[in-house]
Amino acid sequence: MIEYLTGYIILNDDVVITDFNQTFLDLFNFKANQIRNISLFELLKHFTKTQENTELLANSIAATKSNNQTINFEKYFSDYNKYFNVEINSITNKGSHLGTLILFKDITQHKLDMETIKDNQDMLVEKERLASLGQMIGGIAHNLKTPIMSISGAAEGLSDLIKEYDESIEDPDVNAKDHHEIAHDMNVWIEKVRGHLSYMSDIITAIKGQAVSFEDQTSTDFTIDELVRMVDILMKHELKSSLTDMETNVEISKDTIVQGNMNSLIQVINNIISNAIQAYVSNNKTNEKILLNISSPDKTNLLITIKDNAGGLPKKVQEKLFKEMITTKGKNGTGLGLFMSYSNIKAHFGGSLSYQTEDGTGTIFTISIPLKKSVK
Repeated sequence: MIEYLTGYIILNDDVVITDFNQTFLDLFNFKANQIRNISLFELLKHFTKTQENTELLANSIAATKSNNQTINFEKYFSDYNKYFNVEINSITNKGSHLGTLILFKDITQHKLDMETIKDNQDMLVEKERLASLGQMIGGIAHNLKTPIMSISGAAEGLSDLIKEYDESIEDPDVNAKDHHEIAHDMNVWIEKVRGHLSYMSDIITAIKGQAVSFEDQTSTDFTIDELVRMVDILMKHELKSSLTDMETNVEISKDTIVQGNMNSLIQVINNIISNAIQAYVSNNKTNEKILLNISSPDKTNLLITIKDNAGGLPKKVQEKLFKEMITTKGKNGTGLGLFMSYSNIKAHFGGSLSYQTEDGTGTIFTISIPLKKSVK
């Protein structure tokens, strides 16, 4: 437990200092004879050069005197380069105001520690984000290779058809039917190219969305179909390379509208799926299955469940899950994934993230999110 240095001064009804402790003297480098029986406002001329601090203390003392309530505020005293939690109390006896007690709790080290923790957390968040991006970038080449090769093949096919058509222009044996057949074949290749380009566009959109940080919480409307499609695109490479299958079952209309940041929800779902994949890999399990189920039994909340058969979560992980950063991946993990996922779903979707696990069997994670409209 952190122990704070707390100094105090006691003022009489005329705001003259009548008592104090040694800690107060030490905190502000005063000597007893410098402050005893001195008006606080006279002392404040030496206490701080900032008029704002003087006015704040004066107004707070007046307020406690009039309503007999404790006033508490945090203040930075630039003259001393210190942060204080200041508490001002009225001293009364049988309803009569006798004086004022002011406590100065030095919280400077606490503030510095919190800033350090925040900086470290920001670094860990960025590390987690970059690690996720690294995984996705590793799969981009795989995801784009097939459509690029197919488009290349289509270009060759179109080149052959163009050459054939050019040679047939002055051929008296080529009739209108032949021309239509060539045009049809060209159109078939064009449609294939369009399909591959559309898939590549989806990949780029998905990667671009995931390149943003958790702090980007732009709320938009998206459909279940868009969500499932992006999850499939982004997880395809990792699933394939680990010899793991994912079965997706959507029990509601794919046109159902969800409100929130789709990219953040995708990050949460993909993190859980990725954890399941890594659990299979660490246990040397291949040709296993992950079940992704999307439903809305009560018609008002969207339920997304991710189920695996990777052996369940260790007891030590269960005790700390969602409460703090914990990882089973050793130096390869930060423990931020589920910690941030829980906070993200709760804070930005008004939903919840829970789990059920059975030792030796597997784990089911459930994401519950309020729907914008009731499911039909």
